[in-house]
Amino acid sequence: MPESVADGGMADAERDILAELEKALSEHIALILRWNRKLMLPDSPSPSEHEEDDHDCDFGAWYALNRHNRLIDQPAMHALATTHQQLHDSARRLLSAREVDGEIDSAEFDMMALRAESFFAQVRRLERAFRTARSDVDPLTGTYNRQTMLGDLNAERERSIRTGVPTAIALVDLDHFKSVNDTYGHQAGDLVLQSVAGILQSHVRPFDKVYRYGGEEFLICLPNADMKQCARVLERLRRVIEASPVTISDTTNLPVTASIGAAPMTKSRTVEQIIEKADQALYAAKEGGRNRVRVWRNPDGKAPASKSATSKSSG
Repeated sequence: MPESVADGGMADAERDILAELEKALSEHIALILRWNRKLMLPDSPSPSEHEEDDHDCDFGAWYALNRHNRLIDQPAMHALATTHQQLHDSARRLLSAREVDGEIDSAEFDMMALRAESFFAQVRRLERAFRTARSDVDPLTGTYNRQTMLGDLNAERERSIRTGVPTAIALVDLDHFKSVNDTYGHQAGDLVLQSVAGILQSHVRPFDKVYRYGGEEFLICLPNADMKQCARVLERLRRVIEASPVTISDTTNLPVTASIGAAPMTKSRTVEQIIEKADQALYAAKEGGRNRVRVWRNPDGKAPASKSATSKSSG
């Protein structure tokens, strides 16, 4: 049963809203997977023991209950509620037509996909806005800061275990970053960090999260991604970073590359242990020549997988 936003103060209300946005995100990832399965494989059994309603989510009821709260009664939240309704309406039309005539309207399917992407992106923007108000965002890069990271990752790990949906953690480390500060100064280093942070946030999927892990290192949480999908997303990020030199003066464009290591979330390992595995994969990427991706496909193995995505060494 949806609850009203806490009346105990601004911090409590912001916390409740963030929790509801995160819940809406995970619920709709699961819903979209269920809708797609029903559309593509209508005769397949439900993965759960008890088939859930095709539109079983709490966000609409929560919004209706809280829409007049001063933190929620604002254009961005109203727009999110509208996109949410449009997403469910598209899914209803698709599922109804599939049951009646066995056909899938490709235009409607594309519209549902676009509305899902918009919903996820709007949720993330709102989360960032509320987290900024709570000082949960790194002021230099605009990514989430390390203080919020462990709580978020533990919640994501619990969700992954509960739903059985794979999730991964990746560490992104900028190559030779110390030489940037030593040669061009810390202001140039800050420009590089801001540029890479912008790339990471704009090129990950809408439901991924980027954190400033420390120094020149970022951590990315990738829900709903097995290690093959994870490697594909991270290789795309690596290529965009490599193809995006940073302008630090009228005459200087500084090439930037990154080494990336990733590991899957597992029931048998804590978040700290999973980060350690990602760090070991990152070390393998550095040892392998930098400017490449290494993923830990077997979390109980002794070394990162040798067939992870790679690129030419940065030298």
